Amino acid sequence: MLFTADGIFWSPLGLIGLAAALFGSRLHSPVPMERVLRRISLPSSGSVRGLVDTTGFAHRADQMDRVVPFAKEMEASLVAENERQFGLSNRTRFVFGICPHDDYMLAGRVYYHVHRYVRARTVFLLGNAHWAETFGIRNRLIFGAFRYWRGPYGKIPVSPWRDQILNQLPDHCYVINRTVVETEHSLEAQIPFLQFFNREVTIVPVLVPFMEWDRLVQVAEHLAQIVARLVKSEGLKLGSDVTILCSTDGQHYGDYGWSYYDFHPFGCNAEGYEKAMALDRELVQRYLTGGLAEEKIRGLYVHLVDDKDIRRYRISWCGRFAVSFAACFAARLVSIVEGRTLDGHFLRHSSSIGERWLPLWDLGLGLTGDANLHHFVTYVGVGFV
Repeated sequence: MLFTADGIFWSPLGLIGLAAALFGSRLHSPVPMERVLRRISLPSSGSVRGLVDTTGFAHRADQMDRVVPFAKEMEASLVAENERQFGLSNRTRFVFGICPHDDYMLAGRVYYHVHRYVRARTVFLLGNAHWAETFGIRNRLIFGAFRYWRGPYGKIPVSPWRDQILNQLPDHCYVINRTVVETEHSLEAQIPFLQFFNREVTIVPVLVPFMEWDRLVQVAEHLAQIVARLVKSEGLKLGSDVTILCSTDGQHYGDYGWSYYDFHPFGCNAEGYEKAMALDRELVQRYLTGGLAEEKIRGLYVHLVDDKDIRRYRISWCGRFAVSFAACFAARLVSIVEGRTLDGHFLRHSSSIGERWLPLWDLGLGLTGDANLHHFVTYVGVGFV
């Protein structure tokens, strides 16, 4: 709940309807294929996936050996505050986490809040497929066929669970597409942090394209049932052995330099920035904290997506489908395996222009986009136990 300078009450979620009326919901148009293919920095080789971004994300051990200590030092007081407030500790292991995927200089401080509690051997990596419309893929999860992903400390194996899942998942629920996977950066961003905290990690990478709500719930249910059987058959524990990590940035805000995002309902000035940040906070606090229930996930989905035409977004979270799917999958999996409800904690909120960047220039890292009041990205870090 917020008040304007003249004392008039307004709610960010209440303004969504006004913003849509003034500016219209924005239509996602496919990006040209040649532009998507140009994104690859290091080509894939056989069964090893290449790299999309070697500027925004670390890809060497010496880089990560500096990135994490910088973030740890800068975030120490906030980590301690979260641990007091939420009852977390160094022994806490998240069952489900939501983490940004923007440049490490900009968002690395938020990554740290989530990844410090992710130490499971098997991590389900769920992220948005930015370019899926270019490939004409909807309403199906996207898997790759790579056996390894490149990490700063060596190759990271794809878990054998992936093939077991594909053997059981109905055909209409997924596609296998090497090109989509090797040109998408959302999952790649999480790899160095995962490997820093656990050199033995294995991953199940999954991309989530545009999905209608009913289909999203149906596919999440199928996946949860399969994974629950695997967890039970191997006597594993959620959190300590298996974790779900969703990769998504928040709002892509501004009137300059975006491809199809054109979201700036509050204006491109200091007041508009504060209102955009307040909108994120209300979304997370209303839908992603406390008990994670399907009705709350549905509430988030319809605030982010025009469910009458899913090409149109209401709020420009790039992972609007990924976070909705991941939350449904995580909630259902925990219900099946442990008979309980996940509890979400809002750990960190930031943006590409909100605070001091990590000092990483000398490591060969940098920025891949503009960062100003006309072009900024918001970040949320949420952990579920």
